Amino acid sequence: MPRQADPRKAYLELHGAGWRVVVFVPAAVRRTVGATKLVHNLGTDSLREANVLKRPHVERFKRRIADALANVGKPSQDDLQLAVEYSRIAKDLDRDGTAEEKDDFERAVYERHAEIRWKDARWVPVVDPDMGPTEVEEALPEQTEKARLFSAVAYGRVTPIDLRHGEYLKTLDVKDRTLADDARALRMLKDWCKRTETPPTLQAIDIGAAHAFVDDLVANSGLDRVTCKKYVGRLAGYWQWMAPRLPAAAERNVFAGIVIRKRKAKAETKERPFTDREVVALLRGPAKPHMLDLMLIGALTGARLDAIVDLKVSDTELDCFLFKAQKRETHARYVPIHPALREVVANRRAGKDATADLFPEWPPIKKVGSMRERSFKTSNHFTAYRRAVGVDEQVAGKRRSLVNFHSFRRWFISRMEQAEVPEAMIAAIVGHKRGSITLDVYSEGPRMQAARRAIGRIELPPLDGRPIEEDPVLKVRG
Repeated sequence: MPRQADPRKAYLELHGAGWRVVVFVPAAVRRTVGATKLVHNLGTDSLREANVLKRPHVERFKRRIADALANVGKPSQDDLQLAVEYSRIAKDLDRDGTAEEKDDFERAVYERHAEIRWKDARWVPVVDPDMGPTEVEEALPEQTEKARLFSAVAYGRVTPIDLRHGEYLKTLDVKDRTLADDARALRMLKDWCKRTETPPTLQAIDIGAAHAFVDDLVANSGLDRVTCKKYVGRLAGYWQWMAPRLPAAAERNVFAGIVIRKRKAKAETKERPFTDREVVALLRGPAKPHMLDLMLIGALTGARLDAIVDLKVSDTELDCFLFKAQKRETHARYVPIHPALREVVANRRAGKDATADLFPEWPPIKKVGSMRERSFKTSNHFTAYRRAVGVDEQVAGKRRSLVNFHSFRRWFISRMEQAEVPEAMIAAIVGHKRGSITLDVYSEGPRMQAARRAIGRIELPPLDGRPIEEDPVLKVRG
């Protein structure tokens, strides 16, 4: 069991016939300080006098330790990580540790517990029934809770929820964006634990706590239900991975059975394709050349924004675009270059080698560790431009506009359908499943010559100022 502290004897130790102040030195700076503990004899055998005299010496020793830590220049070790290391040692000691080793372990845990608890503590005057007026050090509530959690983890009574998360992420074969979703989901759970004063441990996150977290996420995060469902799914995956590895701590997947039902969007709140008039407004507006080229490729290929921005010169050979796999696509795909795009591509290829970016105006993210896609800034630039030319549709309660760069993809697919291109061909060009095992598993895909004919059926609306007629369409039940 962890040592229990007597508050009247904090930082005090009876040495022979008198009391002395004792402050333990963290292991990281013991060599610098030259001692494992700092000591000052108070010259009194009275506990009351010792409590009155100790404060300046305690503060002096703490300043000395703080200075030593600053000079070392080494960031303090994460308390929970250290506690986890201690918990592993505790298991070994329980199995075959000596009495002396167990005593050293208890002292080490107690010392760190005290360091955590009394960090930034305040001295307050009190009247002790036995000692009369004196001053005592009062710990901050949050530090006390951190200290309790540290000891509980160190003695193996509880397990932090993020104990194996780094190891779990290394097992995933997913894109950086999905890894970022995993990290964000766990961070949201830890933030909820802090707000609700729920210990961030596997033992504390039971079925009830999991449902309470999800209810709060849906009601107060400002995220739509689809996004909330995504984050809960990432947590469920982590819990599923942990269950056989930490059976005592995660007996069941508490997130697996939680259902977040998607509210059926009303027709007027669904994101939609651009109209022909909106396409004209975007293509005839004051766009910079690289923005205009980007929009033209989006409109005449139906490709996603990040796939376009990520193109290399070598990805435009054979009179085709080679778009990288995205979303649930399993491999890169070729899309014929529309006749109206050949000049755009030729100008962008001119004077560049095969490894050069087709859109150097939007370089890759340079920040180390960033999970953002290359197109992050491109999307922001397009949004600002779109709004500037008056192409927008905001709906109360919905963060995103009903039109965005993805509306080019919707426009392209709509025009392909209206040009009577077969559904399987449309799906192959835009990278969707084609709806049957026969086509999706056994077929190599349609011939490029047929895909060129299909692409050639798409025409941009007139950009020369002629009137634009929007033909009515049959609204399909979704």
